[in-house]
Amino acid sequence: MTIHPATDRNPEISRPKKKIFFIAAAFMSIVILELGSAVIYKFLVSGPAKENVRGLTGRGSFGIKKLPNTFWHHEFNPQHERYKNQLNSKGTKGSEFTLPKPKGELRVVCVGNSTVESTGVAPNETFPHYLEEILGERLDLLPQYNTVKVINGGIGSHNSAFNLAYLAFRLLHFEPDVVVIKSSYNDYLPYIIPGMAYDYTHAFPNPFHLIRASPYWSLARYSHFLRLVGVVLFSDEVAVPFRDYSGHLTPEQFQEMDFSSNADKFFVYAENIRSMILLSKGRGIDVLILDLPTSPDPDHFGKHRFVGIRFKELIKRLEAELERITEEERTTYVRTGPFDRKDFWDHVHNNASGNRKIAESAAKALLRSTVRGNTDSTRATERITPADATSRRR
Repeated sequence: MTIHPATDRNPEISRPKKKIFFIAAAFMSIVILELGSAVIYKFLVSGPAKENVRGLTGRGSFGIKKLPNTFWHHEFNPQHERYKNQLNSKGTKGSEFTLPKPKGELRVVCVGNSTVESTGVAPNETFPHYLEEILGERLDLLPQYNTVKVINGGIGSHNSAFNLAYLAFRLLHFEPDVVVIKSSYNDYLPYIIPGMAYDYTHAFPNPFHLIRASPYWSLARYSHFLRLVGVVLFSDEVAVPFRDYSGHLTPEQFQEMDFSSNADKFFVYAENIRSMILLSKGRGIDVLILDLPTSPDPDHFGKHRFVGIRFKELIKRLEAELERITEEERTTYVRTGPFDRKDFWDHVHNNASGNRKIAESAAKALLRSTVRGNTDSTRATERITPADATSRRR
């Protein structure tokens, strides 16, 4: 009897084998596709796009670093991984502090942008942290104080307009004896965009959105392939929701930037600084204004060296206004540094060594001002009421 294998094969056995083969093949294809997509995503997708994708695939607002604020534009998101365990109950970076201010405490508030927040360094390497440390070691020069607290009021992407609102609506409530202002870098953007508005709304629309992930991005949370496809298909969505400004400036935009059309409006920045000074001094609070150093290393400005030149030109223009206002308001202007390339990790942000130098310069000026105030008829850190001021003038 002749056996024919093809006709005698059991179909109930062959079908499961085919299914297993197809399932295994499909699984391997998905694995290969995901691995390939992961490699492409890692090396070819830009950092800002990845940041935005993380936000889009996050749950609620957890993927957004900054949240909208009605008064000072934006604030830290305490749920974001960057700020977890770094914010106190008042919403500032650093350890807790009490209200009202304890008797005998020298309290300093530092206000500004990411250079004050000190992005890119550890919490114990920020310039406000070093300032508190240095002042604490020199309290023997200030016998009326027995403790010191320096509050880090810096928020990344803030400009002078947002700093002014933050100081007026929040930071002054923390009862500082001294306000240290380091604000300007982000003011370059309004001046290079035509049609500048005095409130900067043309350059800083509120870009931080509380969104819920769409079904697509919810799935993309688990797939590099879907993320990669999303970057291509939804390029506008990836680019827009979580940008710090109205747009990340490209080297080409830097090359073309021209603030000449807004040259007559630099006083807007100056008046923001003046308002911060007057708000503080009107409450008997001493004020220090810090200068605005940029890195001496051209490589810190990216591949296109003209970016550094143009940026520095505009910062010098803003700094000229800073010097003018501090002179008019008889306010202490502090030149920090000197710095070299090892004190920066990019064009304006200092690393630990740079932040230490800033703190040392600020501490020296603060101690000189406060000690001088103690020996004069008026103290720089004393709260002066209008009645006191009138009697003293007499």
